[in-house]
Amino acid sequence: MLTEVGALCVSLAVFRWLTREKHPNIPHFVPGVELKKDGPFYIVKSFFEGHRRNLPMYSYPLLDTFLGFLKINLHVINDPMKAKEIFSKSEAVGGHIEMYGWWHLLMEYRQKVKGRKWETMSRDHIGIIREHSRADPKGTKIGKLCRRRLMELAAKKQFEPKWIAKVDSQIPWLVEQLKKAGENGTKPIDTFSLTMPAALTVVLDFALDIDLSKHSDYRDRICKYANIALETVVKLDKYKLIFMNIPSWLRKMIPLKYWPDWVAYLQGLYDDILDLQDKHNENWSVGDEATSLLAILQTDHAQGKMEEWDVVNLIQQLCMTGADTTASVTSGIMINLARFPEVQEKLYRILEAQDFRADEFKDCPYLQAVIYEIYRYCPMIYRSLVHSITEKTEILGETFEKEELICFSITGANMNEKYFKDPVEIST
Repeated sequence: MLTEVGALCVSLAVFRWLTREKHPNIPHFVPGVELKKDGPFYIVKSFFEGHRRNLPMYSYPLLDTFLGFLKINLHVINDPMKAKEIFSKSEAVGGHIEMYGWWHLLMEYRQKVKGRKWETMSRDHIGIIREHSRADPKGTKIGKLCRRRLMELAAKKQFEPKWIAKVDSQIPWLVEQLKKAGENGTKPIDTFSLTMPAALTVVLDFALDIDLSKHSDYRDRICKYANIALETVVKLDKYKLIFMNIPSWLRKMIPLKYWPDWVAYLQGLYDDILDLQDKHNENWSVGDEATSLLAILQTDHAQGKMEEWDVVNLIQQLCMTGADTTASVTSGIMINLARFPEVQEKLYRILEAQDFRADEFKDCPYLQAVIYEIYRYCPMIYRSLVHSITEKTEILGETFEKEELICFSITGANMNEKYFKDPVEIST
């Protein structure tokens, strides 16, 4: 009897240790509903509460199942200046392990079904998402190069006229579609469904030197793929999280019918990217002048600076992040101008007086003020990208282990009186 009691006590002690809170000093928020029902509302609610209580950091549950054996918490930093310092200076917070599993599922599935170019794939060749880790200097170097190529594309002054020309080319189409969908202002519309095709056309025209307005079948499909891809990347779906946590060697033995449906669906995005890559290469080959992002990346690949699927995945990531974020914030501006007609009227009068031209913010300071205030008042991206710890490190006096998750509370800071006067009011 004593043996059984002792074994039970040991088992309970082990269970308690395995399910313990790793950071008892960090306040932990519980949404009050099942995790699969919480969604952005409860996460943003926790942001407000964290700032109301002036907490440097708190944690929020992403997954808690199997009696606590499978538990993932997100640690939220509230102070914007401290968050900036941590994310810009620390070498230990550059990971994205929370996303690796998503790409691993896509690539493992493609290898299982022998999709196009499956034989050249590797689950670690994931472009800009590659982990920044001292333990993997080669992979870190490739990940940083991918990031630099995107930043060069977006920020170099020499590309600015080209960007403006491509944006201008989409204005007539977008205006026509908005009028048509809204029946000249008499019917509510889903603005994102129209800004997304326009943004994708601009981004991929720049990336591939292909005008997708002339290939609307690809454009419309890629818009749908990108929406599903982003939704499944960020969605706190228990089935996805459990599936991602299954070891790769074991996952390979699971019949395809049990894999998440979106994994099979999103193979179409890879196929379309490979098709467009072939179209691009009909008029370009390595050694020619590199005038597109794809040409630059393929040159890097030919020189051994990155792998073939780093190139493919970076174009995929550009569809997901470059086009979607641009479309989201543009849509958000439209929605908030509709919410605040007095702001819309004033902006209209100012722009009308200058023939609706403002190539730079300095050409219309009020336009800049409206856009920045809408970004603050209603951020379409309510938190920073989640980052994973790549090695044991200290953050705000707390020791974090590898693979733990952190982010910054954008919405919470935007609605904090400490940083903005009357934050619940829109101010222009």
